[in-house]
Amino acid sequence: SGLIGKHGAVGRYRLNLLGFRTIATFMVALMLVVPLAAMAQLVRLNADGIAGIEPATDTTAVPSIVALTDPTEPLGRYALLLDEVPGQRFTLDDARSRFAAGEFTRSTLAVPNLGNHAPPRWLHLVLENAESLPNDYRIYVAEGWTDRIDGWLTTPDGTTRHWQAGDQRSPSKSLHIGLGFGFDARLPPGRSELFLRADSVDSVALALRVVPLADTGLLEGAAQHWLGLVHGFLLALVVTYGLLWMALRESSLLRYVGYVGSYLYMHLAYSGVAAHAVWPDSPSISRFAILIGMCLFSSAGISFARDFLGVVSWAPRLDRVLAWVVRLALALMTVFVLTDAQGPAVSLAFAYITSFTLLMVALGALGVRHRRGQAGMFLIAAVISMAGALITTLAVMGKIPFSDMIFRLIEVGIMFEATIWAMALGLRLRRDREDRVHALQLAQHDSLTGLFNRRGFLDRALPSYEANLIANTALAVIMIDIDHFRAINDENGHDAGDRTLEAVAGRLREFARADDLIARWGGEEFVILLPAMTHPEATSFAERLRLDLAQMVVTLVDGGTISLTASLGVATSTASASLEDLLRQADDALYNAKQAGRNRVECSAA
Repeated sequence: SGLIGKHGAVGRYRLNLLGFRTIATFMVALMLVVPLAAMAQLVRLNADGIAGIEPATDTTAVPSIVALTDPTEPLGRYALLLDEVPGQRFTLDDARSRFAAGEFTRSTLAVPNLGNHAPPRWLHLVLENAESLPNDYRIYVAEGWTDRIDGWLTTPDGTTRHWQAGDQRSPSKSLHIGLGFGFDARLPPGRSELFLRADSVDSVALALRVVPLADTGLLEGAAQHWLGLVHGFLLALVVTYGLLWMALRESSLLRYVGYVGSYLYMHLAYSGVAAHAVWPDSPSISRFAILIGMCLFSSAGISFARDFLGVVSWAPRLDRVLAWVVRLALALMTVFVLTDAQGPAVSLAFAYITSFTLLMVALGALGVRHRRGQAGMFLIAAVISMAGALITTLAVMGKIPFSDMIFRLIEVGIMFEATIWAMALGLRLRRDREDRVHALQLAQHDSLTGLFNRRGFLDRALPSYEANLIANTALAVIMIDIDHFRAINDENGHDAGDRTLEAVAGRLREFARADDLIARWGGEEFVILLPAMTHPEATSFAERLRLDLAQMVVTLVDGGTISLTASLGVATSTASASLEDLLRQADDALYNAKQAGRNRVECSAA
């Protein structure tokens, strides 16, 4: 191959025979390119897209060329890898000499992974610009939580550019939200050599991508739109259920808000949003921010599960153990942060969140076994979340094909989990409300007749009384007592007495108007509140009711029948009377009716 003249027309080549410096540079580049062509894997960039080229194991065979349909596909499988010897930091010259000695090994993964506490890893890749003119690219290297990244790009003319990034240097420098650290490079025609060194205490995915600079807007825009959807969705849940908690003070709502809110914080931290917005130049914060989020997320999830499943009621010892696990994890993380012990903090955070994921599924299964309400929904949500995390992990490990969609499944799983738990909480709130309504119904109604009891009657009668008083309209109260009710019980049994009370209650409902209030006042006594009814009208109403009750026949279980009569007392409101006075007057009138021989209507003074 010849040396492409940068200042000539396309397709014309010129060799500067008098420029010894140019010749020397060309020879150095040639020395680099020759072994690369024979030993290294290669990524070819041209107008038709990107193609990965893998050398054949047999030197006489043709290399395997794979055209990438997705220009944003990670290129790790076309790279060579080398891990540093612990305690020995390699320089670029060290890496080059070890590369020349064949110590780098082929990567089998689209996204090589640097595990927790792993030694620094070197990555080597050859980038071939097959066009005749230089092109600009953005090279995405590693996730945004990587501690330190160094990149060296050597172009065909022998020029080497050194690039540095990492959240231990400057959390936001060269950080592209949702895609990680990356740098821009102009690749001249020919083959350029890329060496990368990643050094991080915690696990890092080396999702290496080479994207034309003109196309990065679409890629980064899509990533940011997805993150906006995730963050907006989670924030909506936090705000909605936070407001519900403020209104209802239900502990499960607060714990749910803590769970979703802690994941939102953790996601903002590891996606790079928080690094840009909150701690752009604070490595001391960024080194622990994600680890703290992992610890808070796991602790909040365990607390929510304990409350939602009511673990204390069916496994009190387990509940105490879980409570102490949360306290211990939070205390240890606090100690590690205060003592700047990042390594132990990494071990704690990853062990804790892994155990938490499995624990949530186990708690859901135990809840189903103990027949806890909505434990089935809890279990389904936990399994979906665990499946999303597992699939994403397998993709990063290279066990299944890697794609952005698969990489985002961990987020999709969490969103599904949060949604299902939100539905479960909503169903629980509805059930609790129905239970309260039912309890209130029982508290204010007579269980035998279905009428209001004394408490229910008074709760509703007072507003009606005050409304009539303001409108300056009359209001009447009628007290009713079944005559000789004890004899009915004694002669026919309590079932007969119950049937009699039910029959009288039914007749009162038929007789009353829509706005009238009817209640069983106690024993065999009933009361009716008659809004907007004058004293003569109330007296006439009571007399008609008395006659109707006297004509009633109650059929018993054995086919027998019972006839009955009732005594009634009528009182009408005046401007000076209270509801209590009105009820007492009606009761006095009822007493007079019974003393006067029963089966009659007596009225208080109008």
